[in-house]
Amino acid sequence: MPYTLSELAIYPIKSIQGISLSSSQVESAGLYGDRRYMLVKADGEFITGRKHPNLTLVTAKPSKNGAWQLSHPELIHGLSLDLSAFSSDYLEVTVWDNSVNAQLAQEEVNAWFSEIAGETVKLVYFGEKSERFTKRRPEVPVGFADGYPFLLTTEASLAELNRTCPEDIQMAQFRPNLVIKGNKPFEEDSWKRIRIGEVEFENVKPCERCIFTTLNPITAQRSKKGEPLKTLAKFRLLDKESITFGLNMIALNTGMVNVGDEVQVIEYKEPEVYVDRRKA
Repeated sequence: MPYTLSELAIYPIKSIQGISLSSSQVESAGLYGDRRYMLVKADGEFITGRKHPNLTLVTAKPSKNGAWQLSHPELIHGLSLDLSAFSSDYLEVTVWDNSVNAQLAQEEVNAWFSEIAGETVKLVYFGEKSERFTKRRPEVPVGFADGYPFLLTTEASLAELNRTCPEDIQMAQFRPNLVIKGNKPFEEDSWKRIRIGEVEFENVKPCERCIFTTLNPITAQRSKKGEPLKTLAKFRLLDKESITFGLNMIALNTGMVNVGDEVQVIEYKEPEVYVDRRKA
Protein backbone atom coordinates (compact mmCIF):
# COMPACT_ATOMS: atom_id res chain seq x y z
CA MET A 1 0.00 0.00 0.00
CA PRO A 2 1.53 3.37 -0.99
CA TYR A 3 1.96 6.14 1.55
CA THR A 4 -0.31 9.12 0.89
CA LEU A 5 -0.99 12.55 2.32
CA SER A 6 -4.36 12.25 4.06
CA GLU A 7 -4.64 15.64 5.79
CA LEU A 8 -3.32 19.19 5.44
CA ALA A 9 -3.90 21.90 8.04
CA ILE A 10 -2.83 25.41 8.93
CA TYR A 11 -3.31 27.45 12.10
CA PRO A 12 -3.37 31.12 10.97
CA ILE A 13 -3.17 32.45 14.54
CA LYS A 14 -0.99 30.49 16.93
CA SER A 15 -3.18 28.29 19.21
CA ILE A 16 -6.52 28.73 17.45
CA GLN A 17 -8.38 25.87 15.77
CA GLY A 18 -6.86 24.42 12.63
CA ILE A 19 -8.18 24.82 9.10
CA SER A 20 -8.27 21.73 6.90
CA LEU A 21 -7.07 22.24 3.33
CA SER A 22 -7.22 20.15 0.16
CA SER A 23 -4.03 21.72 -1.20
CA SER A 24 -1.44 24.24 -0.11
CA GLN A 25 1.59 26.16 -1.29
CA VAL A 26 4.68 25.10 0.63
CA GLU A 27 7.03 27.95 1.51
CA SER A 28 10.35 27.75 3.30
CA ALA A 29 8.77 29.12 6.48
CA GLY A 30 5.76 26.77 6.42
CA LEU A 31 2.49 26.17 4.63
CA TYR A 32 1.09 29.38 3.17
CA GLY A 33 -0.75 31.29 5.91
CA ASP A 34 0.36 29.05 8.78
CA ARG A 35 1.03 30.74 12.13
CA ARG A 36 1.55 34.23 10.76
CA TYR A 37 -0.33 35.79 13.70
CA MET A 38 0.29 35.41 17.42
CA LEU A 39 -0.97 36.79 20.72
CA VAL A 40 1.41 38.40 23.22
CA LYS A 41 1.25 40.09 26.60
CA ALA A 42 2.00 43.78 27.00
CA ASP A 43 5.71 43.02 27.42
CA GLY A 44 5.84 40.98 24.22
CA GLU A 45 5.86 37.51 25.80
CA PHE A 46 3.87 35.11 23.63
CA ILE A 47 0.85 33.24 24.97
CA THR A 48 -0.64 29.95 23.79
CA GLY A 49 -3.37 27.46 24.61
CA ARG A 50 -1.07 25.89 27.19
CA LYS A 51 -2.09 28.53 29.74
CA HIS A 52 -4.98 30.08 27.82
CA PRO A 53 -7.04 27.10 26.58
CA ASN A 54 -9.94 29.38 25.65
CA LEU A 55 -7.89 30.55 22.66
CA THR A 56 -8.24 27.12 21.07
CA LEU A 57 -11.98 27.74 20.54
CA VAL A 58 -11.34 30.63 18.15
CA THR A 59 -12.23 29.62 14.59
CA ALA A 60 -11.10 31.32 11.40
CA LYS A 61 -12.77 31.17 7.99
CA PRO A 62 -11.37 32.79 4.85
CA SER A 63 -13.59 35.28 3.03
CA LYS A 64 -13.67 36.30 -0.61
CA ASN A 65 -11.94 39.61 0.13
CA GLY A 66 -8.95 37.83 1.67
CA ALA A 67 -9.82 38.57 5.30
CA TRP A 68 -10.15 36.00 8.05
CA GLN A 69 -13.57 35.90 9.69
CA LEU A 70 -12.97 35.04 13.34
CA SER A 71 -15.50 33.82 15.87
CA HIS A 72 -15.61 32.45 19.41
CA PRO A 73 -18.55 30.63 21.04
CA GLU A 74 -18.52 32.94 24.07
CA LEU A 75 -18.61 36.20 22.07
CA ILE A 76 -21.65 37.58 20.26
CA HIS A 77 -19.62 39.57 17.76
CA GLY A 78 -16.99 38.15 15.45
CA LEU A 79 -13.97 39.88 14.00
CA SER A 80 -12.80 40.47 10.45
CA LEU A 81 -9.02 40.33 10.26
CA ASP A 82 -6.75 41.42 7.42
CA LEU A 83 -3.58 43.47 7.14
CA SER A 84 -5.56 46.74 7.31
CA ALA A 85 -6.17 45.85 10.99
CA PHE A 86 -2.46 46.40 11.70
CA SER A 87 -0.53 49.60 12.30
CA SER A 88 2.92 50.35 10.90
CA ASP A 89 4.39 49.92 14.39
CA TYR A 90 6.45 46.91 15.39
CA LEU A 91 6.97 45.39 18.84
CA GLU A 92 9.80 43.13 19.95
CA VAL A 93 8.16 39.87 20.98
CA THR A 94 9.52 36.58 22.29
CA VAL A 95 8.79 33.06 21.05
CA TRP A 96 10.56 30.74 23.48
CA ASP A 97 14.18 31.93 23.30
CA ASN A 98 13.78 33.93 20.08
CA SER A 99 13.20 37.67 19.81
CA VAL A 100 11.16 38.81 16.81
CA ASN A 101 10.02 42.22 15.61
CA ALA A 102 6.31 41.81 14.89
CA GLN A 103 3.69 44.17 13.48
CA LEU A 104 1.08 45.41 15.98
CA ALA A 105 -2.68 45.20 15.49
CA GLN A 106 -5.10 48.07 16.08
CA GLU A 107 -6.64 48.41 19.54
CA GLU A 108 -10.12 47.16 18.58
CA VAL A 109 -8.53 43.88 17.48
CA ASN A 110 -6.57 43.62 20.72
CA ALA A 111 -9.71 44.29 22.76
CA TRP A 112 -11.53 41.37 21.07
CA PHE A 113 -8.75 38.93 21.90
CA SER A 114 -8.27 40.34 25.42
CA GLU A 115 -11.86 39.44 26.23
CA ILE A 116 -11.16 35.84 25.20
CA ALA A 117 -7.83 35.62 26.99
CA GLY A 118 -9.11 37.14 30.22
CA GLU A 119 -6.24 39.62 30.32
CA THR A 120 -4.81 42.40 28.20
CA VAL A 121 -3.14 40.93 25.12
CA LYS A 122 -2.01 42.18 21.73
CA LEU A 123 -2.23 40.50 18.34
CA VAL A 124 0.91 40.69 16.22
CA TYR A 125 1.65 39.78 12.61
CA PHE A 126 4.79 38.30 11.08
CA GLY A 127 5.32 41.27 8.78
CA GLU A 128 7.86 42.37 6.19
CA LYS A 129 10.32 43.41 8.90
CA SER A 130 9.91 40.18 10.88
CA GLU A 131 12.66 37.57 10.83
CA ARG A 132 13.18 34.28 12.66
CA PHE A 133 15.13 31.08 11.98
CA THR A 134 15.11 27.51 13.26
CA LYS A 135 17.55 26.39 15.94
CA ARG A 136 19.16 23.31 14.39
CA ARG A 137 19.00 24.72 10.86
CA PRO A 138 19.75 28.43 11.32
CA GLU A 139 19.47 29.04 7.57
CA VAL A 140 15.82 27.90 7.53
CA PRO A 141 13.17 30.58 8.24
CA VAL A 142 10.16 29.97 10.44
CA GLY A 143 7.18 32.09 11.47
CA PHE A 144 5.45 31.83 14.85
CA ALA A 145 5.46 28.01 15.00
CA ASP A 146 7.09 26.67 18.15
CA GLY A 147 10.36 25.71 16.52
CA TYR A 148 10.12 24.34 12.99
CA PRO A 149 8.00 25.14 9.91
CA PHE A 150 6.23 21.78 9.54
CA LEU A 151 4.86 19.11 11.86
CA LEU A 152 4.19 15.67 10.40
CA THR A 153 2.18 12.87 12.02
CA THR A 154 0.77 9.57 10.75
CA GLU A 155 -2.60 7.87 11.12
CA ALA A 156 -0.98 4.52 12.02
CA SER A 157 0.93 6.02 14.94
CA LEU A 158 -2.23 7.63 16.30
CA ALA A 159 -4.03 4.29 16.03
CA GLU A 160 -1.21 2.60 17.96
CA LEU A 161 -1.46 5.25 20.68
CA ASN A 162 -5.24 4.80 20.91
CA ARG A 163 -4.84 1.01 21.12
CA THR A 164 -3.63 1.32 24.73
CA CYS A 165 -4.79 4.80 25.72
CA PRO A 166 -7.82 4.92 28.07
CA GLU A 167 -9.13 8.00 26.24
CA ASP A 168 -9.83 8.43 22.53
CA ILE A 169 -7.19 10.82 21.27
CA GLN A 170 -7.89 12.94 18.20
CA MET A 171 -5.24 13.92 15.67
CA ALA A 172 -6.20 17.57 16.18
CA GLN A 173 -4.72 17.40 19.68
CA PHE A 174 -1.26 17.19 18.08
CA ARG A 175 -1.90 20.11 15.69
CA PRO A 176 -0.04 18.70 12.66
CA ASN A 177 0.37 20.33 9.26
CA LEU A 178 0.89 17.08 7.36
CA VAL A 179 -0.76 13.72 8.11
CA ILE A 180 0.35 10.55 6.32
CA LYS A 181 -1.46 7.22 5.96
CA GLY A 182 -0.37 3.81 4.70
CA ASN A 183 2.72 3.27 6.85
CA LYS A 184 3.26 1.08 9.91
CA PRO A 185 3.07 2.66 13.39
CA PHE A 186 6.02 4.99 14.02
CA GLU A 187 7.70 3.90 10.81
CA GLU A 188 8.18 7.63 10.24
CA ASP A 189 10.96 7.59 12.86
CA SER A 190 13.20 6.10 10.16
CA TRP A 191 12.35 8.64 7.44
CA LYS A 192 15.16 11.10 6.76
CA ARG A 193 13.90 12.67 3.52
CA ILE A 194 10.50 12.32 1.88
CA ARG A 195 8.76 13.80 -1.15
CA ILE A 196 5.13 14.87 -1.16
CA GLY A 197 3.81 16.27 -4.42
CA GLU A 198 6.32 18.81 -5.68
CA VAL A 199 8.15 19.20 -2.38
CA GLU A 200 10.95 17.38 -0.62
CA PHE A 201 10.96 17.49 3.18
CA GLU A 202 13.66 16.60 5.68
CA ASN A 203 13.15 15.19 9.18
CA VAL A 204 15.06 17.41 11.63
CA LYS A 205 14.02 15.86 14.95
CA PRO A 206 11.16 14.13 16.81
CA CYS A 207 8.57 16.57 18.11
CA GLU A 208 8.57 16.87 21.90
CA ARG A 209 5.03 17.03 23.24
CA CYS A 210 3.66 19.14 26.08
CA ILE A 211 0.50 19.76 28.09
CA PHE A 212 -1.15 21.40 25.06
CA THR A 213 -1.90 17.90 23.72
CA THR A 214 -4.15 17.19 26.72
CA LEU A 215 -6.73 19.77 25.57
CA ASN A 216 -9.88 18.51 23.93
CA PRO A 217 -9.94 20.40 20.58
CA ILE A 218 -13.72 20.76 20.68
CA THR A 219 -14.31 21.78 24.30
CA ALA A 220 -10.87 23.14 25.34
CA GLN A 221 -11.18 21.04 28.50
CA ARG A 222 -7.99 19.40 29.77
CA SER A 223 -7.82 15.63 30.21
CA LYS A 224 -8.23 14.75 33.89
CA LYS A 225 -6.09 11.66 33.28
CA GLY A 226 -3.28 13.62 31.63
CA GLU A 227 -3.77 11.89 28.30
CA PRO A 228 -2.23 11.36 25.84
CA LEU A 229 0.99 12.28 27.66
CA LYS A 230 0.57 9.61 30.34
CA THR A 231 0.30 6.81 27.79
CA LEU A 232 2.94 8.23 25.45
CA ALA A 233 5.39 8.39 28.37
CA LYS A 234 5.20 4.59 28.60
CA PHE A 235 6.50 3.96 25.08
CA ARG A 236 7.60 7.24 23.50
CA LEU A 237 10.02 8.56 26.12
CA LEU A 238 13.27 9.68 24.49
CA ASP A 239 16.47 9.90 26.54
CA LYS A 240 14.38 9.57 29.73
CA GLU A 241 13.12 13.14 29.42
CA SER A 242 11.25 13.93 26.17
CA ILE A 243 7.83 12.54 25.23
CA THR A 244 7.60 12.54 21.45
CA PHE A 245 4.92 12.17 18.79
CA GLY A 246 5.38 13.35 15.21
CA LEU A 247 8.31 14.87 13.36
CA ASN A 248 9.62 18.41 13.02
CA MET A 249 10.29 18.93 9.32
CA ILE A 250 11.81 21.49 6.99
CA ALA A 251 11.13 21.91 3.27
CA LEU A 252 14.08 21.63 0.90
CA ASN A 253 12.20 23.45 -1.89
CA THR A 254 8.91 25.22 -2.49
CA GLY A 255 5.89 23.94 -4.42
CA MET A 256 2.36 22.58 -4.11
CA VAL A 257 1.14 19.64 -2.03
CA ASN A 258 -2.33 18.10 -2.25
CA VAL A 259 -4.33 15.71 -0.11
CA GLY A 260 -4.02 12.36 -1.87
CA ASP A 261 -0.45 12.95 -3.06
CA GLU A 262 1.81 9.92 -2.88
CA VAL A 263 4.54 10.11 -0.25
CA GLN A 264 7.91 8.77 -1.35
CA VAL A 265 10.67 7.98 1.13
CA ILE A 266 13.90 9.17 -0.50
CA GLU A 267 16.33 8.49 2.33
CA TYR A 268 16.17 6.55 5.59
CA LYS A 269 17.92 7.10 8.91
CA GLU A 270 18.57 5.10 12.05
CA PRO A 271 15.46 5.62 14.19
CA GLU A 272 15.59 6.80 17.78
CA VAL A 273 15.46 4.09 20.44
CA TYR A 274 12.38 3.86 22.64
CA VAL A 275 11.52 1.35 25.36
CA ASP A 276 7.92 0.13 25.39
CA ARG A 277 6.87 -0.18 29.05
CA ARG A 278 3.18 -0.72 28.34
CA LYS A 279 1.62 -3.91 29.65
CA ALA A 280 1.01 -6.53 26.98
